[in-house]
This record gives sequence, structure tokens and C-alpha cells, in this order.
Amino acid sequence: MSGTGAAGDRALGRAPRRIAVVPAYNEEPTVAQVLEGLYPEVDELLVVDDGSVDNTREVVEKFLPEHPRARLLSFDQNRGMSAAYHLAFTDLRRRIATGEIDEDDLIYTVDADGQHDLTALDELRDIAIAEGLDALIVRRDLSTYPLYKRTGNWVMSTWASLWARHPLKDVESGYRIFRAGALADALDYYRGYKYSETVEVAVVLCRLGYRVRNDIVVAVPVFRSRTRIVDALIDLWAVPAAAWRVQRRKGTRGR
Repeated sequence: MSGTGAAGDRALGRAPRRIAVVPAYNEEPTVAQVLEGLYPEVDELLVVDDGSVDNTREVVEKFLPEHPRARLLSFDQNRGMSAAYHLAFTDLRRRIATGEIDEDDLIYTVDADGQHDLTALDELRDIAIAEGLDALIVRRDLSTYPLYKRTGNWVMSTWASLWARHPLKDVESGYRIFRAGALADALDYYRGYKYSETVEVAVVLCRLGYRVRNDIVVAVPVFRSRTRIVDALIDLWAVPAAAWRVQRRKGTRGR
């Protein structure tokens, strides 16, 4: 996918638009604070309520009227983080096709639980633009995480690096900046189940030859994790499956 529209914008000195995607499931205690902090940093805010059974959706709906650049997508029943992201990304790809969003606009992904340091966003954006990156995946500072979590992250990132054919230091990080066109392209190659969206998208983008960076360390203000052993096993399987999907389709398309 090309980015001629945004290239013209840059020639005129215009910055790409910033669109943040925030998936939320049972984040009633933190979601309002995250949205309030994120809203001034972006041009558009897209929240996906993944069938929360607490008051998350009510909190978001209360937030919307005073924040006209925010929108809500939702599932009535929980379908998992990957499905929430896929819903949002599919909506964004549709808007790219209609010209409402340019392929070189920037898509941020931020967790609703408050573990992402939003003060780093401007610096990360500047790096992504200056280096012409298609994806900047933050490497979280996991020094305060339990040993089992750090070990598991290293195993998953090493495994993903092997299949991506590109060094990935923190493949499970959900704190990311994507070029919209590259992300839209990746939708054709990944499936996503439970939490596997993060590892699949990283591997797919690398295998497609996009410019991906995953070594910029950002502090994690709080430690929260909902992943279980079964989620790790799903991700381990999803990595080679995503790589094989790219390889097979590239061959079919004669690329």
C-alpha cells in the first residue's frame, strides 16, 4: 500500500493525523483516567468495549459527549483483545479505502488499564516519523515485573524473532504506533485469538518487509497481567502460523 497522500502532506509541512485505539474489558477503575490523559495527545480516539460486565461502557459513554473526537465501538459479549483490535482496525481500513484516513496517518494502541506511560507519546511519534517506520512497538521496562513474567516475555520474543526474521525485544507489548497503511495491509494476514494479536501483527509486518522497531524502552507505571499459561501456548502457536500465512500468500500472489 502506498502513502502518496501523506507524502504530499509532509511536503507541505503537515503532520500525519494521530488516531488512538483503546480496547477495554472490565476497566472501570482506570479507563476514564486513561482516556482523559490520551485525548489531548491525539486527533481521534477510538474506544472498543469488549463486552465488559462492569461499568466500563457506562464510563466511556459518559466520557463521549464532552469529547467530540472520541468514538465507541463495542461487543455485547466478551470476545477477547484480538477481536476488539480487529474490529477497530477493520473500521480504520474501511476509512482508508474511502479516503477519510491517509495511509501515512498514525495509529496508536494504548491499554485501558493505565500501564502505558502517555508522556512518551510525542517522542515516540517523532521517532516513527523521522525514521519512516511502519511500526514502532515499545519495549516495556520489565525490570519490576516478576521473574516468571520476564522469562516468559524473553522466550516469546525470541521465538517471534526467529519466525519474523527480525529482532523483536518485546513482541507482546501493546503500546505501539503503526503507519495506517501498513496496519491495514497486515489485516489480510493475521487472525488473532485471545491475546495473540500483538505477536501476530509484529511477525506479519516483519515478514512483509515493513520497517519495524522494537527496542525503545519505556517505563511501565503499573504491573497488570491477565494472561494465563493457555494464552502463552496460543501465542506460541500463533507466531509460526502467522509467518506461514504470509509466506503462503506471498507465494500465491507471486511476490
